[in-house]
Amino acid sequence: MHLSRDTRLDAGTTRGNGSRLARAPASLLITLLMLSLLTPTNPLWVEAACADLPTLLSDHAHCELKAAQSALSLLARYAGEFPCLVAPLGALAKEETEHFTMVHAQLTARGLGMGLPASDGYVTRLAAAARADHHADRSPLMDKILVAALIEARSCERFQLLSEHLPDAELRKFYADLMTSEARHFTLFSSLSAECFGRAETRARLATLATREAEIVEHPPFGPQVHG
Repeated sequence: MHLSRDTRLDAGTTRGNGSRLARAPASLLITLLMLSLLTPTNPLWVEAACADLPTLLSDHAHCELKAAQSALSLLARYAGEFPCLVAPLGALAKEETEHFTMVHAQLTARGLGMGLPASDGYVTRLAAAARADHHADRSPLMDKILVAALIEARSCERFQLLSEHLPDAELRKFYADLMTSEARHFTLFSSLSAECFGRAETRARLATLATREAEIVEHPPFGPQVHG
């Protein structure tokens, strides 16, 4: 997994979070650093996810749908002002829809149905944290893009955990393949923010939001949802 240096936090911004990162297994530490994440997922989440595959897969399917809808929503609101969003976010919406189909196929192969969507407290709290310290001179689009980047980053980290710990070998490979896509989506959103608002501004705001994200992700309960 390779990410552009410009889309990662400067090393200095992670020094205050060394104790959090020190808890990460060696195999996960590089992923966390490359994705601007400041704390690893609690192992209790891995246990919950592995113990309830029907809920995990159903929630994952809904996450892919929400990601496609989010990309289209950004286009509907901002494509006129930022035409550079059209091609990459249009392609992203298509890819996320394809991922939904793939996850749904995993459900079907196991004789499982797709349940109703559950509220995503992690995403709700992260968006609220971004709004809480928003400044009038900062475009709301920057925060929307960088929140999306961090959601993709956390999904990537959790897919890596699933690829290492799920008892089902087929699903381990499935999540290992998807992990690469999530990392690429993190890069896409980070790069779009840099293109629209500048690299320095993007790095600074991403550092702030990454700190908020680390605080949110450490709070239980840890359920079998992708962002549980």
